[in-house]
Order: sequence, then structure tokens, then C-alpha cells
Amino acid sequence: MKNVSRRGFIKASAGLAAVASMAEGADSAAAEPPEAEQLLAGVAARDITPPPGLPMWGYTDREGPATGTLDPLFAKAVVFRAGASSAAIVTLDLGRPLLPAIVERIRARAREVGVQDTAFVATHTHHGPALESINQAHIAAIEKGVSEAIAKAAGSLEPVRMSLGRTQADVAHNRRIITPDGRCLMMWRNETKRPTEPIDPEMTVIRLDKTDNTPLATLVSFACHPVVMGPSNLQYSGDFCGEMARIVKNETGAECLFLQGACGDINPYLDKTPLSEGGVAAMRDVGRECADAVLRSLGQAKPLANGSPSVSYSEQPVTVGTRFDLSNDDQVAVLRGVYGNIFDFFMRRMTPDLAVPLGVMTLNNALAFAFMPGEIFVQFQLVLKQMSPVPNTLLCAYANDFHAYFPTIRDAAAGGYGGLVASYVGVGAGDRLVMEACAEIGRQTGALKDFYAPEDFVLADAKNV
Repeated sequence: MKNVSRRGFIKASAGLAAVASMAEGADSAAAEPPEAEQLLAGVAARDITPPPGLPMWGYTDREGPATGTLDPLFAKAVVFRAGASSAAIVTLDLGRPLLPAIVERIRARAREVGVQDTAFVATHTHHGPALESINQAHIAAIEKGVSEAIAKAAGSLEPVRMSLGRTQADVAHNRRIITPDGRCLMMWRNETKRPTEPIDPEMTVIRLDKTDNTPLATLVSFACHPVVMGPSNLQYSGDFCGEMARIVKNETGAECLFLQGACGDINPYLDKTPLSEGGVAAMRDVGRECADAVLRSLGQAKPLANGSPSVSYSEQPVTVGTRFDLSNDDQVAVLRGVYGNIFDFFMRRMTPDLAVPLGVMTLNNALAFAFMPGEIFVQFQLVLKQMSPVPNTLLCAYANDFHAYFPTIRDAAAGGYGGLVASYVGVGAGDRLVMEACAEIGRQTGALKDFYAPEDFVLADAKNV
């Protein structure tokens, strides 16, 4: 028997599924409901790799600007439509989302092509260009590429079926060790795979298939900092996320979009591998391990409910406040001494009534996304999965804006990187985002209502179920 590639296996599986459907006597053309009654999706990608010579995002100890491209950086858009409602998710091979003014310009252009709402999720690669600007040429080029990807996706909508698979990838650890007396010790690298907690090794894989059972796109949600390569790398790259997406696309023939999860305290075991010690090979290996896990799960993905197609999106400001009292001159002096010039960039956001954007999207009342604007600690992802009214809920971090680290209250008290250093949102900010996300998911899906009828108060007895 000759060997069959993963791509061949996936395509063969789709063909067998179609044959099985016909064997059951199903006339697919007759069985399909009208397009207006189906969930539609379109996908497109644009290369947004900037030219060399630019400062790079992510490592303060990097020496020199970008010298070239190791792997191209992409903007990938998936647009969903059901009836008159539409929304897009855009993934960006960047360290953070674009600045709010640029996000709003792109959203305005998206509305011109019929996309009502757009959520942006950065993969958080540390090997992209600097982004804290509006007027530079490479920012304008990225903005153009993102808008083109959305327009292309919006112009190629077709009926899709959604399936969901779950798998695991053992590539990451929690980089914060909390001692019995409540202190934080940083463990950036963990080659021996010492057990740590909390972590979330689960990958959620969403498969979008066309009506002929061929794949349209794969969405992958996973939480791990893309820092397998360290500051010695001076070439643009999506790190392991980009490598994973490249492999999955090559094997399936469909675009793969990576949705970074709550990786605020999660590092790869092989953190910051120097190029001189095989950093590129290490990145490729981690990407391959993740891609293999995704490809295995695609064959086991189970259909999500496709009845009553719906697309809902909302975005609301959530007041989180700030941690520091900037009316205290001594406190300001300490912060300037710790952070230098970068403090001035973030200081204008540090107001007592600071509000950050929280986006929520639901599809077919069967799949939910919570878009949060920063480096969210993984405990919040675990809690969101447990508390959400929709069992299949994905936390998408680095979304729509960037407000540094969101630690748990315990981690804020313990200090350390992300707990105190590089965090300015108020204590409990992440808890508020999770609470509001769960409530909004409930409202969008009808699990939480504005009006309750008498039948809503009827109690169900477990013995009758």
C-alpha cells in the first residue's frame, strides 16, 4: 500500500464523506436550504511583510533593525454572514493590534464592502515590525493589506459547515512560579518540561467546510507566547504560530488562521532559543508539533449546530481603572525610573476611569469568541471556558487594542513580570472582562433575556431528563 500524505488523507476523507452521503440517498443539491438560510463565510489573506531596516517589536534587548524576512507575515480575514448580519475576524502576524485610529479606519472600509463589524487578533509574534505609530509607510501598507483581505473575503462568501475538534500540544509551561510565601519567581525557559500550573494545553480547532465537503479554512485557538526564537533573530517571522499555519495550509489546501489565547504567563519550553543554538530549527520543530496536533484533530472534528444560522457581534468599553496613582509625584518618579521613555507612551492611558474594549462574537449560538485587548493570564481562559453559557467559547487575546498585562489578583499580589512589571490596568481587570464576556455571550444567544415568560420559571426535575 502506498503512503498517503496528510493532505491526501484529508481530501480522501472529504470524498468518502460525500460518497457516504450519496449512499444514504441524499440529493445534496436538493437538501441544501436557500443561501439566505445558511451560514456563509469567505476567507482571504494578504502578505503584510514590511521592508527591512525597521525597528522590530517585542524584545527591548534586540540589537539593530530587521535585516530581512525569514517567514512572511500575513493578515488573514474570515468574514461570516447570516441573513442581514455580518462580522469578520482578522488575524495579524504582528506583536499587537494596530493603533485604535487605524483599527477604526479599517472598520469603516469594511462597512463599505458590507462587513458590519470586525475583530482584530494579533498572534503576538516578537519578530514583526514596531507598531506604535500611525504615519509611517509600513503602517500604511499594513493597513492597506488588511483592508484588501477583508474586501476579498467579503466578496467570496459561500455556504459553510462548521466542525470543532479538540487536541493538545505539550509545548509550553507557565513561566511564573509562585512560592509558598506568595512570591513570584520567573522561569522563562523550561527545557526539562518541569510541571507548572496553571496551563491550558488544549487546542481548539474550527473547521470550515464548503458544501462539497472540501475545506475553506481552519481556525486554531491556542495559548502560548510565540518566542521560541529570541532577540538574536533579526528577520521577520511569525515564530511557531506562523510555521504551524503554513504547514496546516500546505496539508489541507485551505487558509489557517491562528487565534492567540490567554498566553500572558505562558511560554514555550524552548523560550528565546539563540540562533547560534538552533533557534530557527527549534521554532520549526514547535510549529510542526502544533501542526501535527491540528491535523490529527481535523479528521475527528464534530459538526457544530448548523440550524438557525446567526452572526452576532458587539463591542463595549469595560471600565477597569489603573493600578497606579499618578497624582502621586513620587509614584510617577518611580515608574519613569523603571520604564524610561516607554512610560510616557502608556501614561496617557493610565486614568482612574480607564475603559478597555471587549468584543464578543457568536456564530449559530454554538460558538463564541471573547476578544480581549492585551496579555491575558491563562487562568482567565480556563475560567471563561467553565463559566460561559456557550460550551465552545474561545478567548482571543491581543485583540482590537493593547493594554499590556492582565494578571489575576493572586498574580498581581505576587508581582513579577506581568504581575506588576509591565502591567498598569487595575487589580481585577481580567475578572471584569471575563464576567462581562460571559454575560454578553448569554445575551447574544438568548440564554439571558430582557423579558422572561411564565414558562421560563417552570422547574425541570432531573429524574425526568
